[in-house]
Amino acid sequence: MGVGAGAGSGSRPTLETIARRASVSLATVSKVLNGRPGVSGPTRQRVEHLLAASGYAHRDRAPEPGSLVELVVEDLASEWSIEIVRGVERVAREHGYALSLSALGPDHAVGEDWITGVLHRRPVAVVLQFSALTAGRRDQLRARGIPFTVVDPVGDPPADVPVVGATNTAGGAAATQHLLDLGHRRIAAVAGPLDMRCAVDRLAGHRAALVAAGREARTGSGAAPSDADGTAGQVVVADFSRADGERAARVLLAADPRPTAIVTGNDLQALGVLDAARASGLRVPEDLSVVGFDDVAPARWARPALTTIRQPLREMAERATRTALRQHGGGGDEGPVRVELATSLVVRDSTAAPGPVPRHEPPVRPDVTTVEIIGGPEALRVGLHDPDPRWAETFRAHRRRIGAALGASAVQIEHIGSTSVPGLAAKPIVDLVVVVPDVTDEAAYLDQLLATGYELRVREPGHRLVRTPERDVHVHVYERGAPAVDDYLLLRDRLRSDADDRALYERTKRALLSERWDDMNDYADAKTDVIRAVMTRARAAQTGPAA
Repeated sequence: MGVGAGAGSGSRPTLETIARRASVSLATVSKVLNGRPGVSGPTRQRVEHLLAASGYAHRDRAPEPGSLVELVVEDLASEWSIEIVRGVERVAREHGYALSLSALGPDHAVGEDWITGVLHRRPVAVVLQFSALTAGRRDQLRARGIPFTVVDPVGDPPADVPVVGATNTAGGAAATQHLLDLGHRRIAAVAGPLDMRCAVDRLAGHRAALVAAGREARTGSGAAPSDADGTAGQVVVADFSRADGERAARVLLAADPRPTAIVTGNDLQALGVLDAARASGLRVPEDLSVVGFDDVAPARWARPALTTIRQPLREMAERATRTALRQHGGGGDEGPVRVELATSLVVRDSTAAPGPVPRHEPPVRPDVTTVEIIGGPEALRVGLHDPDPRWAETFRAHRRRIGAALGASAVQIEHIGSTSVPGLAAKPIVDLVVVVPDVTDEAAYLDQLLATGYELRVREPGHRLVRTPERDVHVHVYERGAPAVDDYLLLRDRLRSDADDRALYERTKRALLSERWDDMNDYADAKTDVIRAVMTRARAAQTGPAA
């Protein structure tokens, strides 16, 4: 028997009735009702369901209006997110509300801490990028009278969730049709992850345009095409990042004949395609045309400026925020809203009619083939130190130092290793990774690093290591697209976010450091099994459970 009005009384059930039905104490029901912590997830969901089914929250006096609009995005550092923030903040300011920001990372999942915080803050509305909000979480928000909308959703939201998106399929078709109109016939594509709705729709538009022109798009891992038209319609799937866009483009450009044009799933991938073209000695657009998607600010700054599909991100964010605020004001009775705003083609300098395709690419500069350790093996003489906030300050100082020395040659500078993980004991050696366009081109970076006071310690295939004379800062240099960089960042982010793996890693280091190590590299190798296990769990968390 579900919780409802008392038999024949027309009154709503009391909190005591709900507590009895849920087999919990009255105090537990009160905690759930007021969004306080201290209740397990399953119990909270059970009580939330009973509260929602009873209409309890709706029949009570509505809570006092809050002063916040809550925005949840994947990554506050991305240009995509900045546009969304601007749109939400503008509408919030118009209505006299402040903006609260949360960044959840690439797994698009919210935990108990986030939902507890939202229920405590009681924002007037929540705007989300992701669509993987569980039914239980949705019930919790609705039971508190907190409306929510999803903007440019990553997945496919349930039918009862208001969504504001863009015409991704039409945009994908427009990008490919633009290239067809210029005369291109060997058009390849870098698609986004196919577990994301927007990526699927953009690829569908690309395919539709090719089919209408009598061509076919074939998704694959980059194997050589078998049809006589070479790369016509070849698709490589990659993450929505510059590095993955470059890796995918290298696969496509290795075909013979290579494509004369590449469309991408977003602008970051397109910037990676530009990087790959430069590394291959190709001119854009004379030798290769490139089209992006989104029209974020770096698309305009790129050289050449990027032809792209404009997604009206700011307008989408404004529309989503107005929809949620209208629900807060009692204007949401018309049911869930599904809106797609129009995309549009923005033609700049990265596309042109196809030119002759060179059959022979310029040779790649050979790298070293042996490992050179300057100074020979060194014994490990330091132990673990408690976490020190000065490690982060040291990283920032050396990031500025390296950035000033290398300028645009430093594509990326990151803090890695144990000192980059708050709360983790570590050897007092700060590790940085510096990404350059070509690690074999030492004249573009190594002399500059040595001139600023670093010393060369290791030269090996794909990697250089310099360090301070005091040996307290190590700088690892890799080229863009090196898998080692992704591995460093994956391990760092996992240890930052998962307390259990962080504790396991620290226990392992303490156990190993109780032994004597005549070579620091042997100590590093001894941690390999634990590091692999941690990274396996990190990758599993990124991809989610198998269907």
